[in-house]
Amino acid sequence: MPDVGALELDRIQQALRLLGAGAGDPPANRAAAQRALRDCLRGYGTVRSALERAPEGARGAFVRLMHDGPTPVEQLLGRGWWGHGTLPPPLDWLQHRAFVHVTQDGLVAAVREACEGFSDLTLPLEPAADEASAGRMQVEKAGCVVVAPEAATLGRALTVAGAELRAVAPTVAVSPRSPSAVRAALRSAGVPLTDDTAVSVTAGEPALPGTSEDAVGPRAIRALLERAVGEGRQVQLEYYASSRGGAATERVVDPWAFRDDLLSGYCHLRSGERTFAVDRIGHARLLPSPVQVPAT
Repeated sequence: MPDVGALELDRIQQALRLLGAGAGDPPANRAAAQRALRDCLRGYGTVRSALERAPEGARGAFVRLMHDGPTPVEQLLGRGWWGHGTLPPPLDWLQHRAFVHVTQDGLVAAVREACEGFSDLTLPLEPAADEASAGRMQVEKAGCVVVAPEAATLGRALTVAGAELRAVAPTVAVSPRSPSAVRAALRSAGVPLTDDTAVSVTAGEPALPGTSEDAVGPRAIRALLERAVGEGRQVQLEYYASSRGGAATERVVDPWAFRDDLLSGYCHLRSGERTFAVDRIGHARLLPSPVQVPAT
């Protein structure tokens, strides 16, 4: 993951202007400009507030880069890029603000300090509106509590709109929705949960209903996909761009049909109908959650 030190001076100065960091012109000295940009990106709310005003697709692309690491433009946008100059929209919006950077290999990567600023979940205390309200407690409804092993993991969960999570500590968040609704939303977004206890699946000895099952290898994957369609349960796939030779992506799929070694269904990563070949699936997991998007 690149950091601010990998950026050119003109890119740093441009980012400082667009982010409104400080008064006057950005520092002309490279070291001073780097320090200013690091402080700006790590400042509470800078990255998150900017992404709230970002053009469509920019926020999702940044979150995906945080999770997946350096990624080709083709996988982010579904179209090519000749590999020089400014990135195509909406990635150019992120690039101008130093949220992302193009590596020497031509991959797009999230800048380390921008990731740290996005994952910073320290919440400032709001001052009391008046002396009469000072010291009084505020009670809000919470349907469930989510606890993450680290702040970066929780930051990913906070981006899932259907979960409606709000951070109350670096690794703790609450939601007004029920636990089952939050679990379903997080699973659909590919966020792993501790209660997704997985066992190895075999065609002759399937696990108990409601238990996640892992499958590796064509034979086991076929058995798992057939059960997923028959039982109407979601699957999580490690899917390769080509037959085990391309980049892999994690995605949750609502399976509709499985025949001739092809699974068709709704892909939550791509938000649309997709077809998946067995020989491109490196790992499959049968989830307890039911299909959310039925076949059309």
